[in-house]
Amino acid sequence: MFLIFVIANIHLVLSKDCNTFDEQIILGDYYSNIEGQIMATLQYKSYEECLSYSQINRIRLKYQSVLIDNLYYEYTTKIYKNYSVQMNIDYNITLGMKSIILRLPQKNGQQPFKLLNQFGNSQILIENSSLNLQIEDNDVMSFKIESIALILINECNVNKILEHLIQNHNFWLVMIGDQSCQIQLQHLQYDTFISLIDSQLITFLKSNQFKRNFKIEFQIHNSSILQFKYYKNDELIQNELVKKSFLISTNVGDNCIPYGQRISLGYYYTNYNKEDDIIDITYNTQSYCPQGFLHIFDENGIDQWIKIRETRILNMSKIYENSNQQFTYVTYINIVSLNSYTIQKFGQIYYYEIYGDIDSKSNKYQFKVPLKQYDNKEHKIIFFGDMDSNWNGNKSKETFDWFQSIQYNQSDYDVLIFEGDMAYDLESYNCQQGDWWLRNMTTFTSYYPLLSTPGNHDSGANYEFDYYRMSFLSPEKSQYNTRNNYYNFYSVDLGLVHYIFYNPTNIVYNESNQQQIDEMVQIMENDLNQANQNRENVPWIIVNSHFPMYCSDSSDNQCSQNFIALQPFADLFTKYRVAIYMSAHQHNYERDAPFINNQSQVNTGLITDGPQQHLVKNSAAPIYIVEGSAGQEYYTPLVPYENQPYTVFQTGYNDGIGIMTIHNSTHIYFEQIDLITQQVVDYFWCVQDRQINSNKTLNIILWTLLGFSILGILGIGILYLIRRQKIKEQLLP
Repeated sequence: MFLIFVIANIHLVLSKDCNTFDEQIILGDYYSNIEGQIMATLQYKSYEECLSYSQINRIRLKYQSVLIDNLYYEYTTKIYKNYSVQMNIDYNITLGMKSIILRLPQKNGQQPFKLLNQFGNSQILIENSSLNLQIEDNDVMSFKIESIALILINECNVNKILEHLIQNHNFWLVMIGDQSCQIQLQHLQYDTFISLIDSQLITFLKSNQFKRNFKIEFQIHNSSILQFKYYKNDELIQNELVKKSFLISTNVGDNCIPYGQRISLGYYYTNYNKEDDIIDITYNTQSYCPQGFLHIFDENGIDQWIKIRETRILNMSKIYENSNQQFTYVTYINIVSLNSYTIQKFGQIYYYEIYGDIDSKSNKYQFKVPLKQYDNKEHKIIFFGDMDSNWNGNKSKETFDWFQSIQYNQSDYDVLIFEGDMAYDLESYNCQQGDWWLRNMTTFTSYYPLLSTPGNHDSGANYEFDYYRMSFLSPEKSQYNTRNNYYNFYSVDLGLVHYIFYNPTNIVYNESNQQQIDEMVQIMENDLNQANQNRENVPWIIVNSHFPMYCSDSSDNQCSQNFIALQPFADLFTKYRVAIYMSAHQHNYERDAPFINNQSQVNTGLITDGPQQHLVKNSAAPIYIVEGSAGQEYYTPLVPYENQPYTVFQTGYNDGIGIMTIHNSTHIYFEQIDLITQQVVDYFWCVQDRQINSNKTLNIILWTLLGFSILGILGIGILYLIRRQKIKEQLLP
C-alpha cells in the first residue's frame, strides 16, 4: 500500500513534559492505485509516554502507541476520508513547542508541487508544507496528485510498472527511475510524451540514481501543457514545457489485439551475418498501434521489453486503386527485431508475449533460436506445402492438429520450411482468406521460425505477390534483390546446410524474357559458388521452390515442361552438387530419382537398395521431392499417377509433412509422415562423402609432400654440416 502525506486541519494537544521528534505526515492509500479511505497518517516519536490526542474540525482522533526497543514511543494517528478534510488549505499542527504547516493536495487538480528525493527519502512539497512518502521496499510505487500520476521506479519490475500504467486513466503519467531501466523499457519513448489511450500521456524522466538527491517541480498550465523543472543538488538541470501537440502519434487505433504472430530468421543467418538482426517477430493489428511492444524472457535472466522496429500498412484498396479490382482490406504489420543483446545464447528456448498496446496482450509463446554453426548434434527440419485454413472439408485440419501437438517440443525442430501456396488464395474474398490464414497459422509460426517460398496462388490478382511480400520477412533478407528480382531469391545457413529459396513463377509460366532468366540464373550461380567455397563448414546444399523439376502427372504441363524451362538451374544443381531439391505445387507427396535432363543417373555414382532407393549415395543430381500434401481444398489430384521413369514413390493427397534429420556432414535422413495414420510412408538416406573424402585425400597428399620436403631440407642441412666439419678437421694442424 502506498501511503501519501496529507494536509488537514489538525490540532494536537500533548502533555507538558512530552517532547517529540521525527515528526512526519504520510500520505494515505486514498492517493494510491487502490484509492483507499486513509487520507493521511500522522507519526511522531517521544522518549516519554504522552497523553495526547489530535483534532480535525473539532473531531477528536484516536491514536496508537508502541514502545520501541524500550527506548522511545512511536505514535500513529490516521485521518480518514469521511472527516470532510478540505484540500489545498494551509493548517498548523502543533507538537509541543513545534509547529508544522500542512496542506492536503487534490487528486484531480492543477496546483503546482515538487517531488524531492534526499538521501533516499522522498517528499512532496506544496507551498510551505513538506509531506513525506513512505517508500518501504517497494519495487514500483505510484500515487495521484494534482492530475499527475507519478510512478516511481526503485527496481525495474516491468510487470508492476505496467500494472500501474493500466490503472492511471485520465492522468498525466510521469515515470521516474534509474537509467538502468531504460533498456528494459525500450517500448516507451524516453523524455518525450506518447499517446497510450485517449488523453493518457506518459513521460520517463531519467535520473542518474533514483536514491541520490534530486528535485522535480511539476506545474500543469492547462489540459494541454505540463511543465517540469529538474534540479540536482539545487542546480537546475532541465526546464521543459511539454505540449500534447508533440505526441508521436495522434492516430492510435482502438483495435490493437495482436494476431498472426510469426517468427522469421534475420540477416544474421544470411551472408550479411548481422548480429543486430537475429530473429524477427511479426504480428498484425487491425488498427495503427505504434505503442505496441514485445516482452521476451528466458530462464537465465533475460527479461526485456522491445519496441516495434517497423509498422507496415497493407492497404489493398490503394494497391489496386487504378485497376478494376475491388479491395477494401487494410491491416497493420508490426515487426520487432531481436539482436545479440537479447539473443545471447543460441539453441536455447525463449518465451515471449506481445502487447498490441498496454491493454491488448497475447498468450505466452516460446521458440528455440536455431544454430547457425554446427554443434555436433542432430537437427530436424519440417517441410510442408500447399495448405489452406478453411477447414470446410477438414483437409488441412490434421496438419494443424499435428502442429498443435508438437508446440512445446522445441528441442525437436529448428525451423519450418513452407514450399508455397498459402490459404488458396491470400487475396481471396477481399483478403479475408489471407487474414484467416495469418490467424490460424499462429498455431505453428508463433513457436517455430518460418522459411517460405511463394507459390502461384500467392501471387495475388496483379501477380505482384504484394500480400505475401509485405507479410513474410524471410524473402527480403537477400543480397540479390534487384528491380527484376524483387524478393525472388534468398538463402540462409543453418548448421551444416545452406538452404536456397527461389521463385521461378514467371519462368515456368513462360512470362519472363531471356534477360530476366539470365539474371536469376546468374544470381543462383553466384550464391551456389559462394556456398561451395564454404563447403568445409557447411557441406550440404538444399534448394527450395514451389515448382517441381519433375512430377508424374502426365496431363500437367508442369510435369512435362518444368525440367526444360528450368534446365539452366538444373545444370547448376549438378555442377555444384546440390543434394536435395524440395518443391510442392502437385497436391501430393512424391519422390523422384536424381535425373539430369530427364536422363537417369544410375551410372553416375547412384547406389540404391532396390527399386525404392532408400539409400542414395554420391548422386550427380539432386533427389527431387514434391511436398504438397499438407492439406488444401482447391484441387483434388487423382493419385497415384502412372509412374514415370524417374518416379520412386507417390502417396495420396492430404495430409502429410516431411521431416528431415541432419545427422552430420555426410548423412541426411528424410521421412514422409501421413498425419492421418501417424505412419512413415516413405523414407530415404542421402549420403555424400565424395567431396569430403577427396578433400581429405588431397590434404593428406599435400601434408605428405610437405613432410618429405621438410625431411629433405633437414637431411641436406645435416649433410652440409657433417661435410663442413670434416673439411675443418682436415685443415687443422
